[in-house]
Amino acid sequence: MLRSEATYYGPSYMINWLEVDYKGFVTEVILINCHIPTGPESFRLQYGISVRKPEGLDEKSVDYIAEAYTKSFGDGFLQDVAIWENKVAVQNPLLCEEDGPVYQLRRWYEQFYTDIADVKPEMTDRFEFEVDTTKANEYWHAEVAENLAKMAADGEHAHH
Repeated sequence: MLRSEATYYGPSYMINWLEVDYKGFVTEVILINCHIPTGPESFRLQYGISVRKPEGLDEKSVDYIAEAYTKSFGDGFLQDVAIWENKVAVQNPLLCEEDGPVYQLRRWYEQFYTDIADVKPEMTDRFEFEVDTTKANEYWHAEVAENLAKMAADGEHAHH
């Protein structure tokens, strides 16, 4: 189970607090990422990860856990980067409810690229949005069960 809460501070600095429950073993992780524009078509990307040291474990286990989380989150983050490198701006995207508040985010972001005299309240007003992942989790669990059943069936056929 993964609990994630992410907050942007300005357009380029985000802190993501994560709590990972792996079979009852809970690990707290903080992911910080900064994307600082360096030109109209470019930005500098920096990220760091902090893993809370679990109580009562020997140093070797602690180091292993820290390395595993660093690699896992780093790999995941670089997958996002691969997507960003191929993105193009769509002015009026066709959205569904699950896409979230795309237009509100764009209006908020615009304040950082506007003369301060032209900043409008809708760019700076606080806006909160919560995503219910219950349905997505149900689909995911069903898909995993289906894949495991397929793998088991394929394994049985391979032995005959």
